[in-house]
Amino acid sequence: MSQIKSLLLLSCLSLFVGCGGNRVTKDNYAEVKTGMTINEVESILGTGTEQASSDASFGGISIDMKSMVWQGEDKIISITFSHDKVQSKSQIGL
Repeated sequence: MSQIKSLLLLSCLSLFVGCGGNRVTKDNYAEVKTGMTINEVESILGTGTEQASSDASFGGISIDMKSMVWQGEDKIISITFSHDKVQSKSQIGL
């Protein structure tokens, strides 16, 4: 039984590392374009981590901003979304 648990844990860890760890790359960063939706970006980079968000409305003008990051080893991709579409992006270490 212990071997089965160990094998299952190892399989899950391999799947997690294999799916998420290699997605923070220069090529994937280049694929992300201004105007893409969050879902389109996450189909390229995987699930990101929300760092900050702001949602406000003033005199009929709506502000909806969200900052998300993707990390892998010493690499970071940061993307700012406005109304759930890419507004800007930056990277470190790619």
